[in-house]
Amino acid sequence: MNLRPFCLALGLSAALLGTGCVSKPSMELHHAQVSGVTIPGLLPPRVSIQMTVYLSVYNPNRYDVAVRAVRGQTLIGDRYTVPVYFTAPGSGAWLPAKQKTLMAVPVELPLEVCVGVLGQSFFNAQIPYRFQGKADVTATSSLRLEKDDYSVNEAGSIPRDQIAQAMRSIGR
Repeated sequence: MNLRPFCLALGLSAALLGTGCVSKPSMELHHAQVSGVTIPGLLPPRVSIQMTVYLSVYNPNRYDVAVRAVRGQTLIGDRYTVPVYFTAPGSGAWLPAKQKTLMAVPVELPLEVCVGVLGQSFFNAQIPYRFQGKADVTATSSLRLEKDDYSVNEAGSIPRDQIAQAMRSIGR
């Protein structure tokens, strides 16, 4: 029985995990936008505004990696904290080697948060937000080397008009 392929794969796995050869993908906030209104079928219905945070993720490795999940929180209007939990479908959102990829992370803004943010930002065209979170990553599809808790902590702003327009569409 030839154990060479098995030993080679085992050695590669140990080298990647043990020596830190799996380089951390860098994540930075690209932008955010309001994409609509969600009304889940639960009783009582909880209306929320759907905001999508776009992360620019650079994979410095010589192989593809996948982001399996992103979790954390968004602080919007310097006052309101909204939890974030996104699980990518299938085996994850695969990021090509040595490339930047734009990744969309959905965030639900409860109606009461939107009302508060609009009220406090009446004279401002932009609403600040900070996205803080962690991502779980799989390195290479064949070896399935997993590493969790890659962090991101970035600030940005979103046009007030996007939230106001989404709120107006609720009454229609």
